[in-house]
Amino acid sequence: MVNITKQELIRNIKIYSTIFILTISSYNICNKIVTSQEFASTIEQEQNIDDLEDYVLQGLCKVDDKYLISAYDSNHNNKSIIYILDEELKRYTIKELDTYSHVGGITYDPIHENIWITDTNGTISAYDKEEILGHHKITKSKYKNIYVGSELDNIFGNCSAAYITYNDNKLYLGNFNTKDNTIIKEYNINDDGMIDTSNYTKLQLTGFVQGITFYEDEENNKKYLIISSSYGKYFNSKLEIYDFETFEKVREMNTEKMMEEIIVDDDKLITIYEANAKIYSPQQSNTDIIISDINKILKKKTK
Repeated sequence: MVNITKQELIRNIKIYSTIFILTISSYNICNKIVTSQEFASTIEQEQNIDDLEDYVLQGLCKVDDKYLISAYDSNHNNKSIIYILDEELKRYTIKELDTYSHVGGITYDPIHENIWITDTNGTISAYDKEEILGHHKITKSKYKNIYVGSELDNIFGNCSAAYITYNDNKLYLGNFNTKDNTIIKEYNINDDGMIDTSNYTKLQLTGFVQGITFYEDEENNKKYLIISSSYGKYFNSKLEIYDFETFEKVREMNTEKMMEEIIVDDDKLITIYEANAKIYSPQQSNTDIIISDINKILKKKTK
């Protein structure tokens, strides 16, 4: 017989109650997932990665003219990898990382040419750009397991950095939470490219955050924080857009299910999805990558 503490029992009840409620609420009266025609009208291109096997897509960033997507092995038998895609998001090569972690987030610091990835137990690690894009057989991290997990509790009560993004010489990272507010931490980057872990600014948003990105509207002198929010394979994901200065929500839109990290590339919003992974939908065909017009997404504001 397995012994379980009272605290563990309460935690498990909360987790599975949340899963049950969200699963039930995801269906309409016809027992079909509600699709977003509004989001569909913004789509310019859809792309898939062939032969995912047991890998699950997680993080997304752009490095020069390449797109990088991090992924983990759902069986936890193989190390996590990065798909390095060409500018058209069609052809790719694979780089194996020195971690078995969930690699939920990946981002690029163009000033110091470091690629940051969320690692295990509330840590992040950095790789030199040439280490990832080069022809090295072994990928060696430049900074390994930098602890950032304070306040980043996840669904299971552990510390976990679930996503990460770079903006204006700062790193933004946060947790995935279902019952409490999501914590997003803002860290400054030192002259040597290392983050200053002695101090950070904290932002709080609603739960279910899978990724964040920024968009600067130079014409209207506005900076937006864009949130990717999703949970589970039975209901649609959601984009939430905030005015970064006032934190007023200016836009909300449903997207395809199981959205993960997102980036803005010029006037495009690129979103990736883990729904195509064998572990989730072995007999279904879903989309891995969607490119949308950011101006169409921002067109109508939330009342």
